[in-house]
Amino acid sequence: MKCPVDGDVLKANKAEAHTGYGCKSCKGSWLPKSFIDSIQYTKEFEPQKFFSVLSKSVHETTSSKCPVNCGDLSSIADIDGISYCPSCLGVWFESKALKSMLNSYQTKREGAAIADIPNTSVGIFDLLGALFK
Repeated sequence: MKCPVDGDVLKANKAEAHTGYGCKSCKGSWLPKSFIDSIQYTKEFEPQKFFSVLSKSVHETTSSKCPVNCGDLSSIADIDGISYCPSCLGVWFESKALKSMLNSYQTKREGAAIADIPNTSVGIFDLLGALFK
């Protein structure tokens, strides 16, 4: 995958304690839809509501390509630093935009059991992160 800003290769890593792909040069982060969905396990976050807001917001197609190469990214007029791919629903966060978004949601209670997390959409990194919480 390539960075939509500068074309550098994106590396898998933790982005604000969530698994994602980051660009070392521009400090942006790419989170595929399944990774966005996983935020609900650590934050009071509703992915369906988030994607609904994205799709209903006034957006403009950019010249930036989706990192998974399925189309062009769309920028959101009301949300600075975030672009998304209408095809795969992955989200590009410019430097510090992911942290800013995550800070707007409360952290879930510490006592949440690993058994509370549905197995179908949890990645191996999310599972490991939940185990070492």
